[in-house]
Amino acid sequence: MQVRPPKAAAALVLVCALGVVGQAALRYTVQPGDTLSAIARRYGVSVADLVAANRLADPNHIRYGESLAIPAPGAAAPAPATPAVHVVQPGEHLTAIAGRYGTTVDALVLANGLRDANLVIVGTRLVLPPPGTAAPQGPPELQRSPRLEYALRFDHWAEVYGVPADLMKALAWYESGWQNHVVSSTGARGIGQLMPATVTFINEQLLHARLDPNQPDDNIRMSTRFMRFLLDSTHGRADLALAAYYQGLTSTLEGHVLAETRRYVSGVLAFRGFFRTA
Repeated sequence: MQVRPPKAAAALVLVCALGVVGQAALRYTVQPGDTLSAIARRYGVSVADLVAANRLADPNHIRYGESLAIPAPGAAAPAPATPAVHVVQPGEHLTAIAGRYGTTVDALVLANGLRDANLVIVGTRLVLPPPGTAAPQGPPELQRSPRLEYALRFDHWAEVYGVPADLMKALAWYESGWQNHVVSSTGARGIGQLMPATVTFINEQLLHARLDPNQPDDNIRMSTRFMRFLLDSTHGRADLALAAYYQGLTSTLEGHVLAETRRYVSGVLAFRGFFRTA
């Protein structure tokens, strides 16, 4: 069994300014190509300010698709917000709950990592997204990119191994933006950001082959086969399989899921909503 340690992700920052009363606040969507320290230098704040403002568990680990708040220089970090929660009552369903709180069923599903929008258990504590929150529309740059050709390979290997294609597309987009040249500081490689030990495990134990993670199709195949293994090991739970993909299967099955892992899972599931409807 291979344990995949968290790795640093490169990030290229796309900027969008959001107006707030009294002061303009900046938010950034992380994409492959930059680091937290580079962001801090560019905007005249410290890494510590960025870590505090975003409550980051690891300053060396920011993820593609993650939204970062950039504080004003010297600004105090905001106090942690307590998310609104609804406890499911007998006879309730997501449609009614979404209507009551001014959100959508898709937003509730994504915010809570629900596997079935038609099944909610009485007593479940649902985190409520802000009113008007909708499922993310996904990466528009993909529509204009030659990387779009990889979609057919995801579809092929997902069918071969019985893995939801939208899950693999979302995972790989969050990991690398479907860029096979990406290599993390810990050696994770390619579209699926496979660790060297994981490559060995997949080739020797799962496929009995000698696939090359530097080749896009091989990388997609290995990532998908590994996800099949993780889904089998977690009784088909996509959230736990994603957690295991990020931090390792043993610690996930033991219930030691890190806060940064939960953010990772939420980020992948958010993109899954886009690839499901794309």
